[in-house]
Amino acid sequence: MERLCQRPGRSAGVGRVGRAISGWCILVLAVTVMQGAAVWPAVAQPGSATPSGVASDTILAWGANNVGQLGDGSTSDRNAPVAVSLPPDTTVTAVAGGDSHSLALTSAGAVLAWGENNFGQLGNGNNNNSSVPITVALPPGTTVVAIAASHGHSLALTSAGAVLAWGANNVGQLGNGNTFNSNTPVTVNLPPGTTVATIAAGTNHSLAITSTGTALAWGGNGNGQLGNNSTATSLEPIAVTLPPSTTITAIAAGSSYSLAITSTGTALAWGGNSNGQLGTGNNADSLIPIAVALPPGTTTITSIAAGFTHSLAVTSTGTALAWGGNSRGQLGIGTTTNSDTPVIVNLPPDTTITTNDGGFFHSLGSTSTGAALAWGSNFSGQLGTGNNTNSLDPIAVALPSDTKITTIAAGGGHSLALVAPPTSTTLQVTPPNPTVGQDVALTAAVTCNVDTPTGTITFRSNSTALATVPLTASSTATHVTTLPGGTHTLTAGYISTNTCPNSQSTPVSVTINPPPDEPDLPIPPPDEPDLPITGPNTTAGIGAAALSILAGVILIYATRRRQPSHQPE
Repeated sequence: MERLCQRPGRSAGVGRVGRAISGWCILVLAVTVMQGAAVWPAVAQPGSATPSGVASDTILAWGANNVGQLGDGSTSDRNAPVAVSLPPDTTVTAVAGGDSHSLALTSAGAVLAWGENNFGQLGNGNNNNSSVPITVALPPGTTVVAIAASHGHSLALTSAGAVLAWGANNVGQLGNGNTFNSNTPVTVNLPPGTTVATIAAGTNHSLAITSTGTALAWGGNGNGQLGNNSTATSLEPIAVTLPPSTTITAIAAGSSYSLAITSTGTALAWGGNSNGQLGTGNNADSLIPIAVALPPGTTTITSIAAGFTHSLAVTSTGTALAWGGNSRGQLGIGTTTNSDTPVIVNLPPDTTITTNDGGFFHSLGSTSTGAALAWGSNFSGQLGTGNNTNSLDPIAVALPSDTKITTIAAGGGHSLALVAPPTSTTLQVTPPNPTVGQDVALTAAVTCNVDTPTGTITFRSNSTALATVPLTASSTATHVTTLPGGTHTLTAGYISTNTCPNSQSTPVSVTINPPPDEPDLPIPPPDEPDLPITGPNTTAGIGAAALSILAGVILIYATRRRQPSHQPE
């Protein structure tokens, strides 16, 4: 606006005109500022929706228990599943098995640990074994979103994308720059600016996937398991030498080798290969990632796992593949012959595998129907079949009656499973970032293991009931509403009318924002000082505008006073 209010020449008459023009300019500017302060709303931060999930109050465990790794309060082996003695009112979302210790992630973001603690792998500040779950001493304010366990160390991924580690550190597997064991969690020294999305723990090395799809590795490297084209140990994370333009989506760590899934559904492997565990068609170690020789016609790999010297994978069609060591039948192909290329596991007819895991010499799989399968060594009862006989083919774990599982994990000689609750309710909010006055669809879905869900869903915002809606034949219910501005904690409560237990969804938090600016109004750049002032500067802007009005009035008034006769300069 500099050209509109440009100062005129300096003659006396023109000066009067100039003062008048200047006064009117100031008035216009002042009014514009005040109108702008009223028209443009302050910019609101976008809201967020917390994804809902299903947590379980029951973990089953079976197999070796010499140091309490089953968590049932004893040190007796079990050849059939028993319940882990969780603390009261605890629900769990993930489990992990180490050599002789176990981990669980609670729905509150805490970590529980039990079993052997000779290296401090339980992370509770001492080195005493525990036959029941105890709380890992996480740093204050830490929320954990993923866990991993191996021979003598443990890992945790925080909600901030950092990695914590504790336990054995003889070759730097804790990644904190030294080789001292730690019985409390320490922070892994990630490269500056790195955020981690996934973690995995091998016998004496550790792996991570970053938010950009690259891979990091640290710890022992005697067989090239760090994948950086060397065999030198690394006390801190270093980049895995991936093939060009490769993005990693999943990762697994074995005794001295590593596995990964790429964004295109192929598999990579590197490190030790004495038993063919890299799946490359030979037994040569590899210091960098190389392609696993998947069977012809394999579409994509969706899940991958590493045992001691054998590897497992699930395909997009729900079949299972295995390769590597097979001395106890851990490949599940009816023989004890090793295989240096992936072979198809002999699943029961019409079985679809969803997840798998490998122990020292046994393998586990969970099915789409919530059953558990096991095969390989059964010396300590780790197959969970009620006996101690090895199996060269997958057989059903003897789960308690009417029990279904959601995930499974293998320790060295023991097994873990997370039990699906009899009824679970999930809540989805659409759109996830609604604005004031916008329709919000709340959709609840109920699953039940004992009957077809019937009954109603009550949707609530904070503690206020919004609506009660009957379940449809597809076990869902939807309510469309509008919500006032601010943060809302939304829940869906299922009330059953048959044998399915009642259940409640995990709360979903959404922030309702002011409506977006009108598309035909210009958005003022934030750094332009002469555009309308918004937000916390509104009061100051209005005050400045008022002073500008006063100055304009004074200038205009001055031009209206009687002027003296013209005097030559």
